[in-house]
Amino acid sequence: MTENEFDKLWQQAEVEGYSQRLVAEYPGWRRKQQRTISMVAASLAVVVLVVLVLVAQLQQPQDFEKVYCNRVGTTDAQWASLAAEILME
Repeated sequence: MTENEFDKLWQQAEVEGYSQRLVAEYPGWRRKQQRTISMVAASLAVVVLVVLVLVAQLQQPQDFEKVYCNRVGTTDAQWASLAAEILME
């Protein structure tokens, strides 16, 4: 047997050892990868949901139907129009 043949056989035995180890460890690695992907997807879904709720709340028109003031002579409509003017500026 030449040195070249010996090296080839040695490398082949090494590759078989690595491949057996990879085959044995693959199911555990795959479960861990799927668990990580699931956690990232769930976190992303929660973030998207929170952002959508906040955006929906910001887009809803905010009508102030009641105004509370200790001045008796001013109506709610006057205060509401004043507040609308202030908010528009």
